Amino acid sequence: FAVFFVIRLLTRPKGAGNLQYAGIGNQPATAPPLSPPAGLGAAPAFGAHPQANIPAGFDTEGFLRQAKLNFVKLQAVHDSGKLGELREFTTDAMFESIKQDLLQHGSVGQQTDVVTLNAELLEALTDGDSHWASVRFSGMIRESPDAQPEAFQEVWNLAKPTSGASGWVLAGIQQLQ
Repeated sequence: FAVFFVIRLLTRPKGAGNLQYAGIGNQPATAPPLSPPAGLGAAPAFGAHPQANIPAGFDTEGFLRQAKLNFVKLQAVHDSGKLGELREFTTDAMFESIKQDLLQHGSVGQQTDVVTLNAELLEALTDGDSHWASVRFSGMIRESPDAQPEAFQEVWNLAKPTSGASGWVLAGIQQLQ
């Protein structure tokens, strides 16, 4: 399901570039493979207290604004099947997972329409040499022009090196429905 959702989420407006968000560190680039901090995992489940672990001064509003833009960009990149562009937005492990799914299911010319999109920052933390953020996305999405919009809800886990050597990249997705 996570791979399916990644594919579904990675299919929207073009505009390659690295995930850059306001908040913890602000340097763009492509990210090396990253491992999640202990206890966080590639797609963690979070408790009922969002915002419990967000550093003081973190630009939550700016971060979420950019997260929503990149959600839509990743959808477009996924729909296009351009693996080179997809690599720019993901960790190596996430890229390989999505790549395998695309190779298995082939390119069907999907065109995803993000009808409504909400984002909530659940957590932002620094662990060792990585910054981590988890964003809950929800809303309505249509996966073909004649389909009815369907509700979705998932958590995206983003990673970024503290060195500023790269921007935020997608490290995992957890389906909530």
